Amino acid sequence: WRVLFAPLFVLWRMIAGVCERVARNNSVLWLAWRNLINPRRGFGLSVMTSVSIAGVTIGVLALTVVLSVMGGFERDMKAKMLKGLPHLEVYLRDNPTHGFSLHRYPLTWFRQAFPQAALVEPFIQVDVVLKHSRHLSSAVLFAVEPIKGGQLWGFRQRDALLEGSYQGLRPRGTALPGILLGDGLAVQMGAEVGDEITILNPNSALTAVGGLSTTARVFTLVGIFHTGLFTYDGKWAVISLAEGRKFLPDYDVSLDEEQYVSGVALNFPDPERVDQAARRLTQTPLEGLTWKETNSSLIFALQLEKFAMGAILMLIVLVAAFSISGTMMMTVFYRRHQIALLRAMGLTARRTYRVFLMQGLLIGTIGVSSGMLAGVAILLLLANYPIPLPQEIYYLGNVPVRFLWYDYLVIGILAWLLSLLSAVYPAVVATKEVPSRGLRFQ
Repeated sequence: WRVLFAPLFVLWRMIAGVCERVARNNSVLWLAWRNLINPRRGFGLSVMTSVSIAGVTIGVLALTVVLSVMGGFERDMKAKMLKGLPHLEVYLRDNPTHGFSLHRYPLTWFRQAFPQAALVEPFIQVDVVLKHSRHLSSAVLFAVEPIKGGQLWGFRQRDALLEGSYQGLRPRGTALPGILLGDGLAVQMGAEVGDEITILNPNSALTAVGGLSTTARVFTLVGIFHTGLFTYDGKWAVISLAEGRKFLPDYDVSLDEEQYVSGVALNFPDPERVDQAARRLTQTPLEGLTWKETNSSLIFALQLEKFAMGAILMLIVLVAAFSISGTMMMTVFYRRHQIALLRAMGLTARRTYRVFLMQGLLIGTIGVSSGMLAGVAILLLLANYPIPLPQEIYYLGNVPVRFLWYDYLVIGILAWLLSLLSAVYPAVVATKEVPSRGLRFQ
């Protein structure tokens, strides 16, 4: 073990030598430093001091690595959210299911209201039932422009289409209109490209006697897509905008003439500031639904998990703080004669208090610094040499890493403050040492 840890010992001796030279210029710092080391071992630390520093180091190291890995998972999850959904969806506030007319709110109106929007696209979204052979399944029917539509959603991303072609959504004369299915939904229904899919809309209209009538239309499966998100792969069916309009509630020909849609989707250069854009609709009959609101439960779960894990790991630093307090109490007990001698030589109670407070500060500073450096080094190794994850369990191929410098700063400050607070009581006890009582047994 001496061979393995020889470089660390050499590095520590260099650091300790520098610290001692700096401490010589300040009497309080010098006394605090001498309390940390064991004179019989040169610059070596005492056992209790080493344990205290190791506790702070392990706590800061664990917090740094775990929060960075969790931050990597959160970043990749948000990337998948933004890949599968637009940043802002605009609906009619009073009746979002019926939608609104593009004649009243044309796309140019949205481009003027949101000049920073990168993409603006109308869509129709209706809950329906799909039928293929003997299979029935509830689904979300999603309609977009057949040629260039769907750029804001995951099914139109690169490599998302497993089979077929998007061109099949375009009207083809007397042929059946085309439909795209997520791979999970296609497997559930046992459908393949070229099969006929019947769409049943139970919310289309009411009969004269008050019963619920169903509109049924037949489509040809022209493609199967995979986004990697179960919400879309297992539930979404995509058709053209003109065909989707026929599944709106209370459909009639006037909806085609007025170009009714369920809503309009927009993407922005900075999705984190989409809330500011949504507030512009407060004075209009429209309302915005941001990607944060759509995935609010998942985002809250990620934040809660990160907070809970940070709080649990912070207990390691808290335990190390108790160890620091115990170490300093032992120092005060075994060096009470030296403290009494210094007090008799003129060391004031305030300076005695500062000496032991500085001792706890030094332990915390060394532990926080070493833990932070070791944590960042491990994260750099993970970033350059990623650890693979089993594909059958995780949706990511490797352990993700995200450097959270602000979080590192907060972790370091909290650990440093805990180390400082743990030294308060031993410092108070040291100030109460009476010189005459300490010198009596010398």
